[in-house]
Amino acid sequence: MTGNLHRLRLPGPATAWTAALCGASIHLLSIAGGPALGQEQAGDQKDGEKPRAERAVVADSEPALSPRHRRWLEDVAVLISEEERELFLTLSADYRRDQLIEAFWSIRDPDPRTPVNEMKRRFEELQAAGSELAGDDARLLVYLLNGPPGGWSLPNGRAVARCYARTSELEIWFYGGSELTERRFAIVFQKRGQEVPYRVWRPGEPLRPVQRTSLPTTDVSQLCADELFRYANGENSRISDYDRLLERVTTPPAPPPEWLASLDLGATDVPEGAETFDVDTRIQYPARRQSRTAVEVSVRIPKEASPSREFDGTPFHHFLLAGEILLDQELFESFRYRFEGPTPPDFEELPLGFTRHLRPGEYTLRLLIEDVFGERYAQVVRQLEVPRPDGLPEHEPERTLADVTGGGEALELLTPGGNVQVGLVRFTARAGRQLDRVAFFLDGQQVLAKRTPPYSVELDLGQTPAAHRVRVVGYVGDQEVATDQIWLNQGVQRFRVRFVEPRPGGIYPGSVGARLEVETPDGQPPQRVDLFVDDQLVGGLTQPPYAAGLRLPPDRAAVIRAVAHLADGSTAEDAVIVNTAGLVEQVEVELVELLIAVTDRSGEPVRDLASSEVRVYENGEAQAVRRFAPAAEEPLHAGLLIDRSASMEGALPTVTEAAAILAAELLRSEEDRVAVLSFADGTVVDRPFTARLSEIERALAGLTPGGRTALWDAITQALNDFEGVGGARALVLFTDGLDETSRLTFEQANATARAAMVPIYVVAPATAFERTAERRPLEQLAEVSGGLALFPDRPELVGEVFDRIREELRSRYLVVYQRDEPREEGEPVDIRIEVDREDSQVRTGRSRDR
Repeated sequence: MTGNLHRLRLPGPATAWTAALCGASIHLLSIAGGPALGQEQAGDQKDGEKPRAERAVVADSEPALSPRHRRWLEDVAVLISEEERELFLTLSADYRRDQLIEAFWSIRDPDPRTPVNEMKRRFEELQAAGSELAGDDARLLVYLLNGPPGGWSLPNGRAVARCYARTSELEIWFYGGSELTERRFAIVFQKRGQEVPYRVWRPGEPLRPVQRTSLPTTDVSQLCADELFRYANGENSRISDYDRLLERVTTPPAPPPEWLASLDLGATDVPEGAETFDVDTRIQYPARRQSRTAVEVSVRIPKEASPSREFDGTPFHHFLLAGEILLDQELFESFRYRFEGPTPPDFEELPLGFTRHLRPGEYTLRLLIEDVFGERYAQVVRQLEVPRPDGLPEHEPERTLADVTGGGEALELLTPGGNVQVGLVRFTARAGRQLDRVAFFLDGQQVLAKRTPPYSVELDLGQTPAAHRVRVVGYVGDQEVATDQIWLNQGVQRFRVRFVEPRPGGIYPGSVGARLEVETPDGQPPQRVDLFVDDQLVGGLTQPPYAAGLRLPPDRAAVIRAVAHLADGSTAEDAVIVNTAGLVEQVEVELVELLIAVTDRSGEPVRDLASSEVRVYENGEAQAVRRFAPAAEEPLHAGLLIDRSASMEGALPTVTEAAAILAAELLRSEEDRVAVLSFADGTVVDRPFTARLSEIERALAGLTPGGRTALWDAITQALNDFEGVGGARALVLFTDGLDETSRLTFEQANATARAAMVPIYVVAPATAFERTAERRPLEQLAEVSGGLALFPDRPELVGEVFDRIREELRSRYLVVYQRDEPREEGEPVDIRIEVDREDSQVRTGRSRDR
């Protein structure tokens, strides 16, 4: 959310570019984890800099902390960065410090896929045991990163984990492997003063440990004889890169660049210096839901405080509402709402309403309302005394799919969380009545049937984010009484029609009951669906259910075809052949569309290419070109994929302004479409494909930064959104950083790009990458899709880069060829394009197979 009081602009090249974009002078803070242990010598700090152990102590002049928070801050001194510590001290409430502590451990979870945070668990175990390992002690860090020492056997067969010098503050820990490495290694710790913590000793350094006053153990087997010290050093010397290994196992993990900026620790605070406005807040308790009371909150914005922005002559408003509910000064729940739409011409107050359900008690309600278009804020802090629900009417529950699709006999298939689904995914169905059995189908094949609830199944969707259909059917006896289905890994732009009945090749004497599934980009019904039998129009359907009885010609095969029409002129169709009975052989004709870019020796587009100059080869065999046309003559569908993570706070206005200009240039005809998608932790379709520039401009104007970067997930979902979209297609991606939080890997995103072959145009500031090699994944995505990766080194070049993309999109060519034989799904295909132009280069992205 913009204006977060505690959002920091982070260090590094990407932020320097961001600062330049907005023309502001920004104070940059480093969140690096500091030097590796063993490099920071006692007395080696820079002039004026406190030793790290001293920095961990909270001075009396600093903000007052509870004993619990003061102790935590000192105990994690070996892990916490200076920026995290500063943020912790600036927070105004203990519940926000608790939020930061939870996020602090979450970001350091060594394996987020497991239900246990191993590092946090080890830390809490040490605290519970009253261990001396705390604060800035290097042994604490090694323990948290690697686990307890052990798994090492001496030449005489005796197992050893650690040993202690008798007369000096010296310890040796022996690891037969750890969570960070499978190699065995030993670490020597020394204490060089009574008031300084243990540090890591490195071979070659002077060994001057302070004299030991008492042993931490009475077990003589844990004493370090001189030969054991020499033995440990000898074993370490056998490791060719011991220094690098030691660096790895003793270096605290640096927090990801965007994580501090993405925290909503000040979600309901007005940013310092921000313009504010007043609102009227009304709270009622009108109903109950079981043992909870409905709390209705209405925030009313007066007309004079509700500025709007016009798009295509129509005023629109855009408000973001962030809320927190506190119970006993601890965060009970938080929530967000978004209110946008056309502003009524005549109104006195603009109401923003929501409902929460709380148990009886006293709460504190905190709200922050952001006027996105007006760049102003309103804050509400109210005490709630939620009454008991006795005597209140039952609150009408939110309507579910089961309510909408037929009451008690309905069956709802719950959608799993996440934009993209791969691997093993659990699906659950909820029934509104008793069923004899529930069957699960994956891509038309029954996987499992269950006779008793809970109705759930785990399905293997594979490691490539391919399109899947999951269907669930409920039976009473042998009769199907309820069904539901969901499509996975498919975008909201999809337009398609499919026959459920009849089945291809089926035998239907005389007549058949046709049943269709229709999907549209906006979920609204198509204008009509025409039905044909042998190219003879026999009927039309204008509303669901899309079903009709069709008469068939006797004693011969028939082709049944359905064509769906949208208001913008788009069509989708499907056809089946029935009553073949061996009379005819069904022949599948497969056409492949290619969108190619051809440039001359200077890199300029070739604009006068003729079809006779183009040759297509698939797996080395020449193919017959059926159609050739300039892409400028074809409908264009372009997706604008905008990074709105926290680090984009300064750059986002400049990027969205340039993107709006690009969209205006791309929408040249009534058939051209542009969509806006944005991403941070997740991906949102802010505006589906549309020909209305005002809708694109409104979507771009409403983007607000916040969260971390899930880049590979975003690219995969954006490419899925092109499924079912024909003509010339392209995806324009703007990002200022590397992937941080994706569930999918680069390899999975790359496989999706290779299969979809929608040209991807990557625009990223050159300074976002410390090393040129970090650009390579984005370059590969552009390469396999037939697009370009562009890395401007100055903010003012963004507009020029977008101009280049526009020109190249309009100078491409559409090539359609017919395959000799259909390809199996997943079968590798090598497509090569050659043109009869000297010194020319060809880039291609396969637009779609049909």
